[in-house]
Amino acid sequence: MKPLKPTLSIAELQKTIGLWKSRKITDSVIPKLLNLYLGLTPYMNEGKAYPVENFYEISIALAFKNAKFLTEAVKRCGSFGIMTEKNIYGMKLFYSPLWVEKISPEELPDKFPETCPMDNIYNNINIYTKGDSSDEEVSPEGDKPLEDNSDKKNIVTPESLAAAKEFFHLINKDSTQKVQMLTPLINWFQLHEGLTRKHACENLIYLVNELLIPYFASQVRFMKSNHTGRLCWLSNLLKSAHGQHLLNDAARTNREKRKQAVHEIKSNQRSNHPLSEFEWTDPESEMRFYDDEMEGTVNIPEDAPPRPSAEATWNVLSNKWV
Repeated sequence: MKPLKPTLSIAELQKTIGLWKSRKITDSVIPKLLNLYLGLTPYMNEGKAYPVENFYEISIALAFKNAKFLTEAVKRCGSFGIMTEKNIYGMKLFYSPLWVEKISPEELPDKFPETCPMDNIYNNINIYTKGDSSDEEVSPEGDKPLEDNSDKKNIVTPESLAAAKEFFHLINKDSTQKVQMLTPLINWFQLHEGLTRKHACENLIYLVNELLIPYFASQVRFMKSNHTGRLCWLSNLLKSAHGQHLLNDAARTNREKRKQAVHEIKSNQRSNHPLSEFEWTDPESEMRFYDDEMEGTVNIPEDAPPRPSAEATWNVLSNKWV
């Protein structure tokens, strides 16, 4: 997917930012709009536009307060092409002039490829209100500048937690969905972390149980969507910046766990003196050993007598401590 205009001069960029500032776009929102203006291809359809089906995931990826806030920022800045429609956003799609000249209604496909089916997850966005109106926060007609605020945290309920667990259980049970959703994650951990398949699977288990299930269980929209909508949500999440953050978090956490496990094994080995204070026995393998300045770790035969001193070394020829 290539942009219509592959380069942008500094003067053009300064002019665009100046326009946004004059329209009361704040410094915290400008970088987010710039990302969309320059092009976020994972959230574009085949026509290089951002369709309504992806508004929610775009808002999550760019840390907008919600999808409504995203669309109001797009409208206010005046730099994007917009295809209007009668929905809560007032638009069917928007696009950057760096990627598309102009989209007319007859050029629109009946169905955007590789986008998710419309579901409550997208058209029942929670809008934060202050008082009786949200105009203070998002209205393009208001005098207040657009600011970057985070959504109120949703509450995890026993029902939503059970539903999220069941969702991933169903994915794991369906061989096709498992190959589409879970196997690529195992491959990613194995490739990027240089792990064995076993450790990559451990990363996936942590990602699902500790990060993805709580994430979905905390979203009010999750309980209102069907399985197909949830699959689409998961797919888009994993492509987003937030999804990458979750992957990195799982990789980092398990990396530290493995380091800690190795450290504990070594500490346990060095505290186990069943036969002599001058030697150790591995609790798992029951192999006896001692440390030598020249040879490093030296294994002791099973039938050897206890090591008599810290200076004693095992002579393999005489089978004695010397």
